[in-house]
Amino acid sequence: MAAELRFRAWLTKARYSPSIYPESRNKMLVIGISGQTGAGKSTLANMLSQRGLGENVEVDAIGHELLNHSAMQHMLLQTFGAEIIVKGAVCRRTLGRLAFADKEKTQALNSIMHPAMVNEVKHKIELARAAGVASIIINAALLFSMGLDKLCSRLVYVRANPELRLNRLVDYRQWTIDSARERLYAQDEMPDNPKIIVVDNDGSEADLAYAANNLAALLLARIGENSQLAGRYPYSEIEISEGEQIIFSSPDPEVPAGFLDFLSSVFSPLDEVAAVYLFDTTRTGNNDATLVIGIEPARALASLEVDRLSFLVLEGVEAHIHDREVLDFMVIDNDELRQIVVSVSPRIVLKR
Repeated sequence: MAAELRFRAWLTKARYSPSIYPESRNKMLVIGISGQTGAGKSTLANMLSQRGLGENVEVDAIGHELLNHSAMQHMLLQTFGAEIIVKGAVCRRTLGRLAFADKEKTQALNSIMHPAMVNEVKHKIELARAAGVASIIINAALLFSMGLDKLCSRLVYVRANPELRLNRLVDYRQWTIDSARERLYAQDEMPDNPKIIVVDNDGSEADLAYAANNLAALLLARIGENSQLAGRYPYSEIEISEGEQIIFSSPDPEVPAGFLDFLSSVFSPLDEVAAVYLFDTTRTGNNDATLVIGIEPARALASLEVDRLSFLVLEGVEAHIHDREVLDFMVIDNDELRQIVVSVSPRIVLKR
């Protein structure tokens, strides 16, 4: 049975859920979090820390601590003048006003502070690794420009619309409107890297907490690391040429009954899942079939919810599926598509 170009929309919702190398579980996970000023990266980092992802290393706080070191104070004094010292300590407000006055002075500050900050972060990572810690979070506004992203195994970028960020800076940080506007874009832009996990924080803190739940589970499951399965990265679109057909068929070779029972046990308790299907897809002209787990939602699902559902079956995939190189997840939210997959999928009974 074939589905033509009309299924472009749902095909863009395909999700790849990779298997996990067993040895990857033994490596410390270093999560780098960056994002726009006022977008909520520190809030998200704290939420992830509370959900078992380890210490939240605030790189800004490391910089603040370094200001107490006499050698650092001396270098800053030589560059920015005596007015930055108030009662024997560096006045961060004055230093900021002078350092961010122009690009050249900002670069001067960064050349003094950043090497020492990077060394401190490296030290913290090595201490955590020596202690056998499973994961650690590196939270930095300038994660990429400081080169800290190269120390990380996973990268998260938090963003929000400018007006909302401006209001947050004024309401929560008590900045003036002018000061907030000046700093609104004082952060790393997101690099062109498809492996960066993007979190849009345009809602409430409760919405962000919900996203943190899903993201924490995804990171704890080590999804997206080196994999024995080959496939597309989450959220990528699947290009369909004009007139190209996708052929749906029953899994071949036949999937073990134990895996069908496993799928039933995983998804039966989940109210958001109406039905589960298992089938092969093949493009015309290509004999390589892809095994697909189709999820029919009982309600609209957010992207991270789909990913959470996908990694729930990882252990079952590793235990039962040994003869496939590619595995996909698809959201079955199209009536015509549902009729097709029902006709080719083995029966998976959800016990309710």
